[in-house]
Amino acid sequence: MAFQDNFWGEKNAGFDVLYHNMKHGQLATKELSEFIRERAAIEETYSKSMSKLAKIASNGSPQGTFAPMWDVFRVSSDKVALCHLELMKKMNDLIRDINKYGEEQVKIHRKTKEKMVGTVEAVQALQVQSTHLQKSKEGYHAKCLELDRLRKEGAPQKELEKAELKSKKAAESFALCIEKYNRVGGEFEQKMSESAQSFQEIEEAHLQQMKQLMKSYSHSIEDTHVQVGQVHEEFKQNVENIGIDTLIQKLAELKGTGKDRPAPVGFEECMTALAPEGGKKSRAKAFRIPGLGKRDKEPDSTDSAVMDGMCSPLEVDDEGFVIRADRKDNTFYSSDSDFDDEEPKKFHIQIRPVTSGNRSSSVATEKELKATVGALTLPPNRGARQQVSNKQNLSRNSSSAGGRSEETEAASHRDGEQSGLCRSTSSPNHSR
Repeated sequence: MAFQDNFWGEKNAGFDVLYHNMKHGQLATKELSEFIRERAAIEETYSKSMSKLAKIASNGSPQGTFAPMWDVFRVSSDKVALCHLELMKKMNDLIRDINKYGEEQVKIHRKTKEKMVGTVEAVQALQVQSTHLQKSKEGYHAKCLELDRLRKEGAPQKELEKAELKSKKAAESFALCIEKYNRVGGEFEQKMSESAQSFQEIEEAHLQQMKQLMKSYSHSIEDTHVQVGQVHEEFKQNVENIGIDTLIQKLAELKGTGKDRPAPVGFEECMTALAPEGGKKSRAKAFRIPGLGKRDKEPDSTDSAVMDGMCSPLEVDDEGFVIRADRKDNTFYSSDSDFDDEEPKKFHIQIRPVTSGNRSSSVATEKELKATVGALTLPPNRGARQQVSNKQNLSRNSSSAGGRSEETEAASHRDGEQSGLCRSTSSPNHSR
């Protein structure tokens, strides 16, 4: 199929059609560039979306057995994003090639337009001659019809000669127009054939270039699809390679708490030999003077520290008084007032003074003091120290000059305080 065989016609519009078709090639080039630019923008957007999707996969929960699978999603999404980003770069390169071709196309069209000026003139001349030919033909036919009418009507000879002359001139003018038209038509045919051939060559080159650009576009997409297919195949293979046992093993390695199982516990016998009888430890009774309280203290179960405190020796100062131990948080203290509803009964001991001139009276007084002190009941575990204290008091009483009753009453009062001190018990963790 050739342009020079299909773009003729009565109106001679073939050249105009072919010329505008050539100009439409520039428009097609621009539209192709815009289309590929839009496709590049789509690929860039898709690449960014896949990168965002990869970030979502990387932020997946690290807990649970499914956590390692998020790495597979992340790697696959990153690779797909890179594939589409590479396609976007190829599209941009293709756009540059199209723009370059568009610039060359403009130059070719400019040269073609300059080259086909003769064809344009030939077309215009042919159109003018066609008009003249049509008018000449109409004039000639009109003159012929007029001459024929006069002949039929029997017009005078003079009028017939005039009509014949006009008809002859019209025929000559028509013949000249035909000759000129044929000459211009020949030139037009030659120019038009050459132009049609040039237009066809330009269009063939244009279509060849456009198809080459489309092939580049197609190859870029095909390569990207192959790469994406490989990524998906790799994703599928990775999913198959990571088995359930592997995921379970990774969880055990990362989150395992150990392989030592709890050892069985055996029955242990109760050590009854070390425990006190009856399961309780009785607390020693506090020292009390008979008749001072209405009831005795009931035995109570306390810690072994109370028994240790009762059995521990007490410290005595130089005058024979018991030094009270410091109380701790675990000190247990009891007195008769804690258990008696009434106040303890008071009694007064009076020792008569010894006269200095009567030796026998002094001896009798000493015996009375010993008898009085001996009648006092001492608490257990404290008798030895109490006797030492009593002897020291007796020695001081016997060696005093004048044997004043105030000192004797003071000694008796100290004995009473000592008895009161003996009624209190301290915990084993005492300190001075």
